[in-house]
This record gives sequence, C-alpha cells and structure tokens, in this order.
Amino acid sequence: MKSIIGLLTGAALASVAVTALGADFERGYALARQKGCLECHALGYRDVGPSFRSIAQRYRFDLRGRDRLPQVIRGGSAGHWGERFVMWPQVQLSDADVGQLIEWILSQQ
Repeated sequence: MKSIIGLLTGAALASVAVTALGADFERGYALARQKGCLECHALGYRDVGPSFRSIAQRYRFDLRGRDRLPQVIRGGSAGHWGERFVMWPQVQLSDADVGQLIEWILSQQ
C-alpha cells in the first residue's frame, strides 16, 4: 500500500480525491433529482424551500438536528425555516435513499 501511495504525487492524490468527491456529488444530485427534491430545493438559493447549502450549514454539526432529519424528510415539517415553508411528507423514500440524501445534503459547502 505504501508503495502505491509513494508513486502518486500530491497532485495525483488531489485529483483522485476531487474525482471521488465529484462522483459522490453527482450520485447525490441524481438521487435528489430522481426523487423530486429539486422541485422545491436548490443548491445555493432559496426556492420553494431552503437551499441544500442552508440546510447543511444548519445541521452539519448539530448532532440532534442531524438525527432528526430522517423524521423531517419522512414526516414533513413546518416552521423550521419560517412560517411560509412547509415540507410535505416524503413517505415513498426508502431508508437507504433518505440516508444517502442526508449525507449528500450535509456535504454541501
């Protein structure tokens, strides 16, 4: 393992990391698009609902909030982002989809 890492330069390691992050982003984005999340949420600006980046900023380091996100997604919510924002329950999502979406959302910068 050390010999493989030794062969890679810093630039090559960075390229591999960026490629992996890009692939993770694309998978998460595709899932969000497929499951209808982008009908109300956008990456960096408020649409019908808060942006994914705003959600990430609020919950990334809040362990209790992060633990509540599956219930918020599945059960819907109102009032977390002001009175006008209501999220309808997303009961059609599997546990795996919810987990993948949460990880993807919280990875947004």
